[in-house]
Amino acid sequence: MPRTRTLRTTLATATATALAAGALTGALIAGTGSASAAPSGLQGDFNGDGYRDLAIAAAMGKVGTKAGAGYVAVVYGTAKGLDPTRRTIISQDSAGVPDSAEKDDGFGHALAAADLNRDGYSDLAVSASEEDTSGGQAAGTVVIVWGGAKGLSGATTVPNPQPLYGSYFGASIAAGDFTGDGKPDLAIVAQGDTDPSWKIRLVRGPFAKSGAHGKLTTYNSPVDRPSLTAGRVTKDSAADLVVQGRKFNKDILGPSVFYKGASTGLVKGGTLPAGTNAAIGDLDKDGYGDIAIGNPDEPADEPSGSKGGEVSVVYGTASGPSATRRTALTENSATVPGVSEYGDSFGSSVAIGDFDKDGYGDLVAGAPGQSFGADPDWMMSAGEVILLRGSAKGVTGTGARALTQNTPGVPGTTEDIDNFGAVLLASDINRDGYADLSVSALQEDNDAGAVTYLRGAPAASFPATGSTVFGPAALARPTAYSDFGGHLAG
Repeated sequence: MPRTRTLRTTLATATATALAAGALTGALIAGTGSASAAPSGLQGDFNGDGYRDLAIAAAMGKVGTKAGAGYVAVVYGTAKGLDPTRRTIISQDSAGVPDSAEKDDGFGHALAAADLNRDGYSDLAVSASEEDTSGGQAAGTVVIVWGGAKGLSGATTVPNPQPLYGSYFGASIAAGDFTGDGKPDLAIVAQGDTDPSWKIRLVRGPFAKSGAHGKLTTYNSPVDRPSLTAGRVTKDSAADLVVQGRKFNKDILGPSVFYKGASTGLVKGGTLPAGTNAAIGDLDKDGYGDIAIGNPDEPADEPSGSKGGEVSVVYGTASGPSATRRTALTENSATVPGVSEYGDSFGSSVAIGDFDKDGYGDLVAGAPGQSFGADPDWMMSAGEVILLRGSAKGVTGTGARALTQNTPGVPGTTEDIDNFGAVLLASDINRDGYADLSVSALQEDNDAGAVTYLRGAPAASFPATGSTVFGPAALARPTAYSDFGGHLAG
């Protein structure tokens, strides 16, 4: 069965990473290539060359002799997609990154990408939520690693307004222009000293390399150990926020909560189905963002769960999420390939992107617990992802597909306990107008972990030729367990 993930991971996601000696310096270990004269301004384009890049967290990776110190691997995009030979490795031992790598810091615990200083290059916010600081043990820290023509380098600390013992500053991070003023902001989860203890700190942009930033506002979290997802639901200029987590003092999920972005900050809206992760995108091409919510828990463990897992879709309107236009999907739904089975973990991850370039966002849901075969060759928790197409009526079963590592065009091989589909990210990396899909298999190759890059293509051809898979070894990192791919951003 999949191993239990540690507190430092579950704090950031509300559900859901030892390397050989030799410190990770974070130096550019392969050239990024020349960037365009004017940076692209694309989210996730850290070197400004017009191609989006991928940041991969390994928050339990060893840095030198420091187990669990954590690192982030950045693989740069090209016209052919991700190129693992063009990469940067970042840790707290990297030149220009504040502090130093220490045991169990968990650098890479949460990630968020945005152009935070508005220079045209996307930047990367990275947390080490269990960092010990002068404020106390596990006070936590967040840094912004700056984009530039040569890629990511150097970093600036985002001040923790209340550094306390166990504040876990950076337990989750989301980036977006929540006030609609054209300046990207950061929403950062931490614990405070008042009840309820969990807080959402809205730090307004722009951010400067000197450490300067805009106004800070603190909101009481509606749930315990919250995780954050940003995106635009309404058609206004402000990003919105979905907050998910457990009920206070109870080990069950609370309702997800929608916050609308506004010039005054975050305005609490209605509730959404319970879940552990979310994605926002336009599934029916009406201009409003729709919200997909994954809930992989079994009913025996979680009252809101469904056998094998569930994904809820809440469609957007001018005022926010619709109160009535909602649907719940399981692998027993007529539109979803497969059959609901205990342990499938359908909904462990969700992503929305237009993978076939028809103008409608498509929904992808991970089922990393999916098993295949029969004794004596049972492949436990090999994992799969399920692709559901968008349409004028929303998510449809037409063209739906279940993809595994044995699917033609998907690189790799289905094996026991790969957990393929544990984390997903949709982004058009090669700038061809088709969204591409990055998929984490957290326990690929005896826990080394791997990321599979699937190129977007017309519906019948997905994934396109040129898809690839790589793990720590391809990035010159040792292959012991590091939670490689535990978070993706770009």
